[in-house]
Amino acid sequence: MRIISGKAKGVRLCVLRNERTSPILDSVKESLFNVLGDQVKESMVLDLFSGTGTSGLEALSRGAKRCLFVDNSALSIAVIHKNLANTKLSESGGVLKKNVLFLLPFLKSGRTKFDLIFVTPPYKLLDKECKERGKIFAFLDECSSGGILAEKGIMMLQHHKGQLVTNSDFTRLHVVDQRAYGNTGLTFLRTKTIEE
Repeated sequence: MRIISGKAKGVRLCVLRNERTSPILDSVKESLFNVLGDQVKESMVLDLFSGTGTSGLEALSRGAKRCLFVDNSALSIAVIHKNLANTKLSESGGVLKKNVLFLLPFLKSGRTKFDLIFVTPPYKLLDKECKERGKIFAFLDECSSGGILAEKGIMMLQHHKGQLVTNSDFTRLHVVDQRAYGNTGLTFLRTKTIEE
């Protein structure tokens, strides 16, 4: 796993090998950032369930202004710090050890609006029978209604391609694009407009 493009291009990233993380493959990451294009430059980024931080690090390398990495695993937090140091991107990255589902008060108090939000929970949390699935979707809706997602901001939810994500899962968010790469599904979300 490495940084694909930008000022840290080619730097290899430390990874975690466990069931909890669903690291995005380099080929999928390249496709993701091709979809995002120029939206990355000068953006404020929030990387949730960040694991090794690969999506947020790629964004910083490609010109994002700042990225806040959030994960509740001490091991993940240590790896993110190491990857930030190795890529020389530490000055642009903040790292927070916290359960994402309890993050709203912190985000609202900071008053930062994020242009890009990467959401990469362990796949099992998005299974239909898992109670965390509804909590995650409700949290994402709150990011939209609470002013955490910028007006023209976009969320990217990574999931298994067999886990269907539709507009009916949200009240404030609208599915604007979906892609599948191997077993990985990417769903892109924006705040609903009046017409939607």
